[in-house]
Amino acid sequence: MPFNSLSFVFFFLLFTALYYCSENQKFKSFLLLIGSIAFYSYTNFFNLFFLLSTTLVTYLVANKLIHARKNILLFLGISFILIQLFFAKYSNTFFAEQLNFSNSQFLYFNLFILPIGISFYSLQAISLLVDLRTGKFNGDTSLKSVSLFLSFFPQSISGPIHRASELIPQFSIERKLNAENLIVGFKTMLWGYFCKLIVADKISLIISPVFSSFHEYDGFSISVSTLLYSFQIYFDFWGYSLIAIGLGRVLGFKININFLNPYSAKSFKDFWHRWHITLSKWIRDYVYIPLGGKNQKHYLLFCIAIVVTFLASGFWHGATFNFILWGAAHAFLYLSEDFFSKHISLDTLRVYKLLVRPIQTVTFFILISLTWLIFRTDSFHELTSLLSSILSFSDWTSNKAISYFSSTTNLSYLAIILPTILFAQTKIVSQLIDIFPVTTRQTITDSIFIGICLIGLILLGDIGGQEFLYFRF
Repeated sequence: MPFNSLSFVFFFLLFTALYYCSENQKFKSFLLLIGSIAFYSYTNFFNLFFLLSTTLVTYLVANKLIHARKNILLFLGISFILIQLFFAKYSNTFFAEQLNFSNSQFLYFNLFILPIGISFYSLQAISLLVDLRTGKFNGDTSLKSVSLFLSFFPQSISGPIHRASELIPQFSIERKLNAENLIVGFKTMLWGYFCKLIVADKISLIISPVFSSFHEYDGFSISVSTLLYSFQIYFDFWGYSLIAIGLGRVLGFKININFLNPYSAKSFKDFWHRWHITLSKWIRDYVYIPLGGKNQKHYLLFCIAIVVTFLASGFWHGATFNFILWGAAHAFLYLSEDFFSKHISLDTLRVYKLLVRPIQTVTFFILISLTWLIFRTDSFHELTSLLSSILSFSDWTSNKAISYFSSTTNLSYLAIILPTILFAQTKIVSQLIDIFPVTTRQTITDSIFIGICLIGLILLGDIGGQEFLYFRF
């Protein structure tokens, strides 16, 4: 059940009403579990098979680990989760191509191998088992708690990813209707919907014709579309994360933030502290550190850990060569930057803040946009063709690009998108969302903010028009 659908809006309003009408905490937990299962299985009932099997195995292994913290138990539990994840997510790519199944032959098989959210709840299941083994979590591992931890509907499909110590204790807290939670939660959701439906989806309408028929467009048009795609993927996933945070807040839960102005980063290291924060921390703690990445005294070991980490991240997103290339590109850029920073320190230059830092930010954004282009393309041939057009400056005919982007429709969209992008980079938006209005000034400011968002969504929002980009990962 996508967040950007009318069915979900009605579901959540009804669920919230039932949730707060009950005074019984046990019934609330039961309602939360039933609601999460109904939400998750709404689109395809077969999604539930993978969720339930992961939940059952995680529960059984977790309770064994409490009594006997043996590596073999951890290995068996993680192996099952990873094998199921690989089968569900990648068998389409590997087996169908290798066995040359036709679409009709593979149709029935597809029903079982496309469960949404499996990439995210599998990581949470692994983190629970590892944290139990290492003693970082010693809390409730009942079937109810493990089930809620993996299926909690505000964040079960595309995160944010949580640790057991962050989420499971919240399920036992008694919750009552709270005006601050409702107002701040709904404002967060409203801004998330605005980011998705008004910014990300409208950018998609502008750039999709360029990417789908890129041979008909010049290099400048493709370059502008590539930069805009960076904002599309950001506002799409940031919008989803904001909706998830808002949903949790309305119900009285604290959901982790996932983005912190990533495009204001000055380096790739800084970027990965700001982009998809919960996934970055998960990979750091469960892949990078175990590989010895923090031990920079052995630089070769550090380099290997970085390469493996980014390749694992790329493979997690998808099994095609493009995703592996994306991981390799980020590893190369990260290590190049690290090597450069160890030998040259720009911070000591007097002109750094005035000249070097802006250039550094712009250069970084261009490079990160080129790596997102790998996500946008379906094949290596398409990627090289797009890059060839971008880098062939003789093909840049700005008149054609200006003619396309200045059309009445595109110009009207850009007139809304660009100011919103600038506004989203300021601290004003977080202050507007997070503050519960108590003064007249705050109430007026809140009303204006809510009014603008609602008017924009009513007039321009196409609810259910486009799915969230991260659903494919």
